Amino acid sequence: MTIESTGYAVGCNPGQPEITDEASYVRYQDFYNSAQLNCFPDRSFTIVLLDNGSGECRTDNTLFELQPKQLFIHLPDKTFDWSISPGSYGRRLLIESTLIETFTVPIRHTFSSLNKNIALHLDDEGYKRFSSEFDAIKKEIDSNIVFPELINARARLIALIVHVWKEYVHGNTEMSQGANLSNRFHSLVDKNFRSQKVVSFYAEELQITANYLGIICRKHYNKSPLEMIRERIVLEAKKLLHSSELSIKEIGYSLGYTNLSYFSFFFKGLTGMTPKEYRMKFSVQ
Repeated sequence: MTIESTGYAVGCNPGQPEITDEASYVRYQDFYNSAQLNCFPDRSFTIVLLDNGSGECRTDNTLFELQPKQLFIHLPDKTFDWSISPGSYGRRLLIESTLIETFTVPIRHTFSSLNKNIALHLDDEGYKRFSSEFDAIKKEIDSNIVFPELINARARLIALIVHVWKEYVHGNTEMSQGANLSNRFHSLVDKNFRSQKVVSFYAEELQITANYLGIICRKHYNKSPLEMIRERIVLEAKKLLHSSELSIKEIGYSLGYTNLSYFSFFFKGLTGMTPKEYRMKFSVQ
């Protein structure tokens, strides 16, 4: 069976390109028929984006009618039987369970058997968002120099968007208040990290104290809120340094730093390298 794919190698698709770094747990595939979707690696969770087509998907005792702009969470502990019509096509991410285990509590809930809402119907805006994220992770995996850290981070971001969309459509009655607040904080950071870098902003947005936000983050992430904000900034900086032609000054400015020296000092404090050293290190590989 031949499936167009990139990422880590798995048993049902031998001979495909693989990332040798052991920290890489993500694989991307384009699919055009049922056989491709019904080839499901062990210990993997799949996010399926059906771009166009029809047919049906049966899992356990539930039958889903397929339609364009539909997203599925494919769980390893469930039996899936896909039957898609000719001319259908879509994309899927296969995420190894090792990476799923690093997700936050709310997101792990979305990717567990406790989540009954495994099929999501997307509006135009939601579809465009997921489509662009799938394109971005494919580009990362297909690049000449592969950065497993960024690929895994992209997968975490997509999983977060899946969780937030599920919550938007179906509500969030299953999660505790603390877990819900931690997830909302994570979403706020992803949305505002370029312009808002102080913990007090996020605490005010969540209508809680900064101290309580710290307790929640340490409980669910084992990190302080400030560490999470800084890590998100550095992740974006790394992505831009290796995948864009922006100058270091332009990258710093896009992340909210008008002082190049301070941006370099900040980046080195978290990575051990200046932005220039980081770019040079990977440009020669």
